Amino acid sequence: MSSFWKAAPLEKVIRHKVDYHQVKAEKVRPGKRLNIQEANDLFFVTNESVSLTYFWTSIFLASLLLVFLLVIFFSKENDTLEGFLMIIPFIIIAVISLMIHVMAPVKEIVLDRLNGKITYPKTFIDKEHRTIEFDSLHVYRTLTTSGDFAIAGGKIFIKDRKYNYTWTLKSNECLEYWSFMVWYMDKNRPLPPGSAFDPYRENDYLRRKEEGFPKPLYPSGVNTPEAKPAWQKERKKIGGW
Repeated sequence: MSSFWKAAPLEKVIRHKVDYHQVKAEKVRPGKRLNIQEANDLFFVTNESVSLTYFWTSIFLASLLLVFLLVIFFSKENDTLEGFLMIIPFIIIAVISLMIHVMAPVKEIVLDRLNGKITYPKTFIDKEHRTIEFDSLHVYRTLTTSGDFAIAGGKIFIKDRKYNYTWTLKSNECLEYWSFMVWYMDKNRPLPPGSAFDPYRENDYLRRKEEGFPKPLYPSGVNTPEAKPAWQKERKKIGGW
């Protein structure tokens, strides 16, 4: 049971460590749906396209039912015509899921670190994506409750007022994920933790050094040091933070 509690948009503040959402190099899988497509000092891109979950689930259930009916048939039990008809809905669901997977347009969320922009899908069937300033992004949190109204979890979602629809960003450790997004989009801070970003840390550091290590764009309750102690000393000396 879902309970939507009205609240203000989440603040763009780094409140949580991002241990759960560290972007590991092996998690970057270009071309794979529902996976990270790109993770560097310029862009962080995730694929949000429909997967084949329902297709394989339907095929699995239909196969189990078919095996069961074949056992009955070869054991010369009662007529199994009605039983075979029971498979048809699963096959239909599987075919529809496969068609959606093949025909649905690619959906991506793109974080543009240097330009401070975010791109996200407009609707499920629309090929267009909308690009806005990250500062103007409105992200909300909803809480999921169990039957006895105990809080069981939550999710964060984009509320697009212009097009009057929402897009779910994350359901697992959602507040930590929001901290990750804010951290990544703060181009004046070092890149967030994660081995996927390691090859780009020096380039990102040199860019910020050339700019004079400007102060962070968003506040943080989490320590965000440089990858190397020498870099941290240089930041402190030049930028004063």
